[in-house]
Amino acid sequence: MKQAIVIIGGYNSLWTGYLGMARHLEDVSGLPAVGVPLAPWDWLKLERTRDAAHMLHKVRETVQWARRKLDAGRFVLVGHSAGGLLGRLYLHDGPVWGERYAGAGHVDLLITLGSPHCSDKGTRTGWHLTDDANRLVPGTPYAPAVRYRPVIGRSIKAHPYGAYAQRRAFRGYQYFSPWHDAWGDGIVPLSAAQLDGVETLVLDGVTHSRRYGPDWYGGSRDIVRRWWPAGQEDHA
Repeated sequence: MKQAIVIIGGYNSLWTGYLGMARHLEDVSGLPAVGVPLAPWDWLKLERTRDAAHMLHKVRETVQWARRKLDAGRFVLVGHSAGGLLGRLYLHDGPVWGERYAGAGHVDLLITLGSPHCSDKGTRTGWHLTDDANRLVPGTPYAPAVRYRPVIGRSIKAHPYGAYAQRRAFRGYQYFSPWHDAWGDGIVPLSAAQLDGVETLVLDGVTHSRRYGPDWYGGSRDIVRRWWPAGQEDHA
């Protein structure tokens, strides 16, 4: 059965910002890749309502489009940053904001790139979307049927009096971890990207997004090759 890749973008991003990542993924994997058409106003609505149903609808619609247009029956979800939380919620076979998406029935692999899972903090992380994911789908509940691959960059060590990037990381990491002087990708510290029950892939020199440098998760074919699991097409 044919596979396709569905990219779920990060907080406040525009889906067109992932077109380059999609092309790199297609080159590396040999599979077609499409993006969920999310935009900054979708995240604004989430913050206003604390309800991501409108975003999960778009994930489902993108999967349905790929079924029709690409003749795909199985899927790989690639969630960047907060998009990885949406990916976890989409897998859930129970109700999420009143609807069932049950993505675990047709998703083979969930890759999360710099996603703030904060599993070590339980369901009181300080951000409602992370709390919802940890409450409804803690850890890796659909393994081994669904393979989970959390990925985090190790590029910036936070420091309150260091260089600008270190000071910025120090302010950012405190939202996700009590270890403010930790290493991370510039936004998310290493510990916050972990999911219980599966090993985290750490990529030296990789940053959270293009705002932190060109070597972000989708910045080049070589970087994508570092986190794309070799032989994934054999699992189709």
